Amino acid sequence: MIENIKAAAGAGGTKNRYGYHLLSKFEILQCGDVEKLIKKRATQDEDPVYYVCIEDTYDVVKRAHTATGHGGRDRMAKEVNKKYANITREALEILKSYCQECQKKRKRPKTKGVVVCPILTKEFASRAQIDLIDMQSMAQIHSSGSWSIKTT
Repeated sequence: MIENIKAAAGAGGTKNRYGYHLLSKFEILQCGDVEKLIKKRATQDEDPVYYVCIEDTYDVVKRAHTATGHGGRDRMAKEVNKKYANITREALEILKSYCQECQKKRKRPKTKGVVVCPILTKEFASRAQIDLIDMQSMAQIHSSGSWSIKTT
């Protein structure tokens, strides 16, 4: 992308539509030996808004997440949008969903008292024992249940 912008800026009078588009949206900021892609600024006094490459996205989002005190998606988006332009909400949500601290403090549905109703029969050899396990109270297993039948 940086090479395309340099080519469009150095093309003199033979710019195409794509070159004009690139020059209207982006700038290149020289920081020592490193060139960074930034959003086009109206004046030179404005703070630069950087574009982050895909390799650095995780580090930027993780830094914003801890800076907001393990905040939610909207708080992280507000923090990230101050300095960076191309961080998506999906990236914020993915990091938040995998954060161990956030998993610990997330609300879990609590199971209220378990009701036990005995089954009474008067027929011969109609008794059975069923062991039910409440899988909703376990965090790792969501929808599968386990049951076994023992006949006596």
